[in-house]
Amino acid sequence: MSLITTQLGLDFQLSAAELESSRNLFMAKPPQPAARFWARDEGDIVIRDNRLFVRVTDPEALTALKQAFGEEDGAWFLSMANLTKLTTILGGFGLKVSNMAPFFVPSQRFVPNLIPEMLLIEADEIPTYRANKAITMAFGYDRLCPDRLGVAYHVDSELKAIAGVSQNGDACWEISVEILDPQYRHRGIAVQLVKQLTATIQRRRPDILPVYGTQFSHVQSMNVAIRAGFVLGWTELMIGKC
Repeated sequence: MSLITTQLGLDFQLSAAELESSRNLFMAKPPQPAARFWARDEGDIVIRDNRLFVRVTDPEALTALKQAFGEEDGAWFLSMANLTKLTTILGGFGLKVSNMAPFFVPSQRFVPNLIPEMLLIEADEIPTYRANKAITMAFGYDRLCPDRLGVAYHVDSELKAIAGVSQNGDACWEISVEILDPQYRHRGIAVQLVKQLTATIQRRRPDILPVYGTQFSHVQSMNVAIRAGFVLGWTELMIGKC
């Protein structure tokens, strides 16, 4: 199995045979500790390779979702008509879509090539950055999703940009990047930080899937992923209680 299907198998508690089939999959199961953050709430919908992976904890809600979308072409699932229908069905069971996002994955293996301005940050060094309140995304300092690695960009010993990666599931680490000094935006620095962080993960942990998540409205962020050599891996809807 690929690294993507390995993590999806953990998220949805699916076998290799189920993951390799061509049909939409629906399951009523509780979340598991090995799952990513997005797959730990009341439900989760992943759209990948024109297929739907649907998990909810409520069996009755699952029956309604399967009746509505069992034969749906995943490529068109996010049409407004379907989203309206989905909202109505979930609402009838006290559920709602709590978030929706694209997730990007590397299209290739990258070569580590840190330029002099870049500094690799090891896991045990990350807590020292907690005092820097300008860092809001690169590190989460969360024991449930521990920070694993980072790359900092310095100019004259001043931190201008930073990228970090945290564990998000047993087989997945999620990358975040931010430019701390506005003067250093639109220079390709974020792209290089993402590439070098990914290259280091791939070299050290070939069993881990590096993932870059963002929002559909954040075009600049999506472009960073694309320019860094990532491609869209899947789209996901997180389901929670109303």
